[in-house]
Amino acid sequence: MKKLFFLAFLALLAGFANAQSQKMGDLSPEEIAYTEVAYEPGSSAVMLVATADSKFFSQIFETLHFRRIKILTEAGKEYADIKIRYYRGDKGTEEIYGEKAQIINFVNGKPVITKLEKENIFDVDLGDGYREKRFVFPDAQVGSILEYTYRKADKNLEFLDGWTFQNAMPTLYSKYQVTMIPQLEYKTIGQGSNFFTKAERESNNGTYSWTLRNLYSLKEEPYMKNYRDYVDRVEFQLYRYQVAATTSGAEWKDFLSTWEKLGNEMIEYYSMKGFYRTNPIEKDALSIDLSGANETEKARKAYYYIRDNFTNEGVDWIYTNQTLPQLLKSKQGTPGELILAYMGLLKSMGISCEPVLIGSKGYGRSSIVPYPFLNQFDEILLLATLDGKPQFLDLSDPLAPFGYVDLDKHVSGGLLLKKNQSQLINLEIKHNSSEMIFSDVILDPESGELQMNYNVRSSYYEGLDQFHQVDNLKKAEKPLTDMFDMEELEMELRNVEVENLLEEKNYLNTKFQLAIAGAADQDMLVFNPFKFSSFSKNPFTQDFRVFPVDFGYSFQQSLVANIHIPEGYEMEDYPTDEVLTIDGAPLIFTFKTEQIGQLFKVNAKIEVRQPLISSEQYVDLKFLMESIANKLNTPVILKKTAKPNP
Repeated sequence: MKKLFFLAFLALLAGFANAQSQKMGDLSPEEIAYTEVAYEPGSSAVMLVATADSKFFSQIFETLHFRRIKILTEAGKEYADIKIRYYRGDKGTEEIYGEKAQIINFVNGKPVITKLEKENIFDVDLGDGYREKRFVFPDAQVGSILEYTYRKADKNLEFLDGWTFQNAMPTLYSKYQVTMIPQLEYKTIGQGSNFFTKAERESNNGTYSWTLRNLYSLKEEPYMKNYRDYVDRVEFQLYRYQVAATTSGAEWKDFLSTWEKLGNEMIEYYSMKGFYRTNPIEKDALSIDLSGANETEKARKAYYYIRDNFTNEGVDWIYTNQTLPQLLKSKQGTPGELILAYMGLLKSMGISCEPVLIGSKGYGRSSIVPYPFLNQFDEILLLATLDGKPQFLDLSDPLAPFGYVDLDKHVSGGLLLKKNQSQLINLEIKHNSSEMIFSDVILDPESGELQMNYNVRSSYYEGLDQFHQVDNLKKAEKPLTDMFDMEELEMELRNVEVENLLEEKNYLNTKFQLAIAGAADQDMLVFNPFKFSSFSKNPFTQDFRVFPVDFGYSFQQSLVANIHIPEGYEMEDYPTDEVLTIDGAPLIFTFKTEQIGQLFKVNAKIEVRQPLISSEQYVDLKFLMESIANKLNTPVILKKTAKPNP
């Protein structure tokens, strides 16, 4: 009986999945009855159908879009306001037209269709050539089905945006279809694990389609701020085009050049802006002592000259808003402009360095597409040779010391710009980011307090992140105690000190003390020396994971507690030794204790060896992180056995 029911249920799902009508108002019984997304419970709305069909018309690439959304909860009513952004520019680069929309409500089980009037479909100017088409659905209710369709025309035939399969809500059916023309040949660029492993593909006489089903919603997840790099997408880059047809066959012209030619074009662009001229920047720094015993020392002084004498503001981008002379006059520029000015200063000192274009994390690509087109890059680095060794240099972060590269630029590769020799290179940015939390626990005989004295050493990027917090508090004129969650401490926090040694020694020291008043009068001393570990709470609380877990970089956190057992006390309870990991050991947790006379030592270490962990390992990782949090929250208990000798 159960087997028959299960087979019937599968048949119902298959019927639902294969009966997605793209005709407005043509609803299936399953769509009408749909109330909850089984694979993503609690969703406030669901995308029942999302399709796009693209074709070429003369010099226009036109796409017919269709969406069908169902509101499942009160919170889902926010999706009754639809906003579609596009770039019209001065020449009508993109246009949206042919809009139709309707809302379907159900009264006594019967559908009531209300078509949207003109006042509910309108266009908004966002400035800088961008506009927004908006659909406002009236009388949206739980159970309402929203439908809308429109055409989008794009005059840019060099790079076709294609299709993103996921949406802000779960998507049951997502299909993209494109009909190519023989005169234009494109390279297909796919992205996302679902696209490569689960997409249903069809090809017929120049028409290609991809279909994905039952997709999770797009949303931020802990330790994955760059989810755009992993979404399921398909897009197209023009490769070559037909210029003539002869009796001997078609004649083609390549549209994509080579990495060398692409590099030369960008070098020429930067040269026109003056950034390859060393004289202006050299004269600007005449009053500054940039001498040094070696190239590294000279590059360091030049870095701090640029960082500390120019205001860093604006969007990090491969294109510049100013020429070099304008930058030197204004003393303020974007990170990219400052990096290029830094390049000129290094070249003026005879230091070999070249720009590297990269696609930063969050820009939409997890790796470089192996075709030479420019719009896959958005930011700049410098690759210098200092004392015979390669060194990546950056000026994105106005607080970062020399040699630090913004974490969003820690990618696998980039395009090295070198006259007639531009090429893709691998990026390997090494650092030893870590955090050491040391605590010394004593029962102070004079005050009767249990005192925990902490010293936290945060190295490299861990220290830089801490320094940003300190800098923000200082700017807001707030006390350093605001760095801590006071509600969770349940103790008195005092004597907070921060020593910034990032520039000299690549670490930042934070010292503070926690105290429990009247501890000497208690028969039991219960405390947790590892409360401040970022791993004392499990950040992974959701049941499933859409994207990989990205810790950003490999690092380790070491925790050491020296507990001085007071006279007249004994160790009643403490966490036991343990080693925890998951398959492949991307993250390892070790916990050890040792008692030497009246000194009880606790050592814990969390090592993130592989910063990117697949979503397939999420369940195991979640359990591991929960086990680590439980271990770090297990208290140490000291029991009073007798009154201490007077």
